[in-house]
Amino acid sequence: MSIENKKIAIKDLLLWDENARFPDKYFNSDQSDLIHFFVAKSDFKIKQLVEEIVKDLDLPQLEKLVVWSDGGSYIVLEGNRRLAAYKILSNPELVSDERLNKYLFTQSSVAKLDSSFLLECIVTDNKNEGFRYIDRKHANNNNEVNWQDTERSTYKVRRGSENHAEFIKIGIARIVRQLDIPEEMKDQILGKGYVTTFFRLVTTGPAKAEFRFEVDEKGALTVRDVDFKEKLKVIIHNVLRKKDFNDNEIDSRSLNKTDKIESYIKSVKIEDAKKVDAEIKNNTVEDIFGNKTVSITPGGKPPKATDKPIALRSRPQPTGLFTSVDIPFRIGNSNLRLLYEELRDIDVAQFPNATHDLLRSFLECSLIAFFKKNNEYEKIQKNAKHNPTLGEMLSHIVNGKCTSITDQNLIETIDQVKTDYDKPYSLERLHMINHNENWVSTERDVRVAWAKLEGLFKILLGSN
Repeated sequence: MSIENKKIAIKDLLLWDENARFPDKYFNSDQSDLIHFFVAKSDFKIKQLVEEIVKDLDLPQLEKLVVWSDGGSYIVLEGNRRLAAYKILSNPELVSDERLNKYLFTQSSVAKLDSSFLLECIVTDNKNEGFRYIDRKHANNNNEVNWQDTERSTYKVRRGSENHAEFIKIGIARIVRQLDIPEEMKDQILGKGYVTTFFRLVTTGPAKAEFRFEVDEKGALTVRDVDFKEKLKVIIHNVLRKKDFNDNEIDSRSLNKTDKIESYIKSVKIEDAKKVDAEIKNNTVEDIFGNKTVSITPGGKPPKATDKPIALRSRPQPTGLFTSVDIPFRIGNSNLRLLYEELRDIDVAQFPNATHDLLRSFLECSLIAFFKKNNEYEKIQKNAKHNPTLGEMLSHIVNGKCTSITDQNLIETIDQVKTDYDKPYSLERLHMINHNENWVSTERDVRVAWAKLEGLFKILLGSN
């Protein structure tokens, strides 16, 4: 078989874990985790897509799914977002969110659609032939949620058509996530409205020469300029403000030629990083609840104190990660107590990487002890020799299978830890500090992670 048209039941179609929308941590993930990734991120507009499917169910299917037939499995190369929508519509139980689950049951009863519903597919046993459809589809806007620049770069790398520019984009995006600047700024610069101008500045010839970029045979980016991170903060600030510190315009029109980009790149001074820090401080407001919000925007107007906060609550910080008053240790496990006391007493500001690494170990060991004590560990094990991973234990809670942790607010928080892969508190960050030799943590990263996990630890350590 080369290519053929075929109708395949929803239940027989699999999401592709190498889809460019999925971060690397989702390789070899369960289908439920892949579906949850789509559902959890509002950018994918899954609820709106479900509405459109139900509304237009009487119409012939406009776009076919592109399917790779691999050893008897039907893997969807193109159309994963649509497949996720069909799967949760045909089986609302796949969604743990109570409100969305209720909505899906209503829509499912209207559509009268189940998992045996047939979808029109283009099927090929040649993966490269399937890639041709992806190339054609995502070159144009076809009423889909378009890939962002970083996602297109990720796809090209995984597709095998990568070049140095794509590797540089991915490398720069990773460095941005490591910077000691507010998460809002990171999200802004890598999101719609700014990312095109930003990448035009930092991935083209002048930047490569000035900052001395090197890409090895595996695609890893090395930056030889030791001051690059500080200069990158300045560039991010300038792009968000649309002006540099000399009031020169910084936008796609003013930087549309190589010589203008080169002139700007050479003008970036490490000394200006202190100005960036000062402006972040001056543009940060705190409401009556202690929530802090920062806004770096064109015009430089600080946000109002009444604006809706989008950052985590600020609170007095101990030298260690927590105090015994906040989190009492009330379980009989001397080994866990040693980890507990080290995290309580460690100087987080001086040893953020060690703290982050120890926090991951403490979380994993605490979950194991908790589940064994409550006779739930065997429910997570696939067999007697299987040692459940940290991700599998968190999934046990998120998927509603845990009988010992049932608080819905806490479950939703743990769900964020598992799915918000680009946030300081995420499971992905916990993994990176443990397994990625290029990753470093900051005090803020560790404290944000602890703030997100504190409610869970209160239960695990018997504090609640």
